[in-house]
Amino acid sequence: MIGDIAQSAGEGSRMVIKSRGVVAAMAGVAVLAAASAATATAAQSARPAGAAASCGTSIDPNTRIPGGRRHTGPTLRIGGATVKVRYGNAKQGAPYYVWAAVSGASKGDPVALEWDVDYGSWADFGVCSATVHSGGTQNTRAVKYVHGKGWHLEAQACGRHAGHRACTAYWP
Repeated sequence: MIGDIAQSAGEGSRMVIKSRGVVAAMAGVAVLAAASAATATAAQSARPAGAAASCGTSIDPNTRIPGGRRHTGPTLRIGGATVKVRYGNAKQGAPYYVWAAVSGASKGDPVALEWDVDYGSWADFGVCSATVHSGGTQNTRAVKYVHGKGWHLEAQACGRHAGHRACTAYWP
């Protein structure tokens, strides 16, 4: 046991810790816990209002975003399947949409877009996922995003095919 503990009886029991090391360690833990809570609170309150991103309503980016404004980001192959980050916007200055796509996959294979709004905090991490139902091709829901000064969206596409899971590099 660390330190000496003395217990006295009488009007109830109380424990007296007779080791400065234990008291110092307990004080250190309390300070770290308070600092962590303050950092998390500051990160949440510092979140830029325009940075909002979430797995929004289910939209088909292939019809919502004109072909000339849809782009492919990082891509990888898992066996015969291709997983990629896709992004685009309906017109210049409009919010961006980012989604993950898989092709050449099997029924039941999952695809996911893992994203983070980077402004010095990992508090805004999210995952949009989907499962291939038929045809071997599937998109996730798109994350709607508005760029700002000092913060941006980072996203990667992940998939599982033939028992192997892998993720693309982060975009952008």
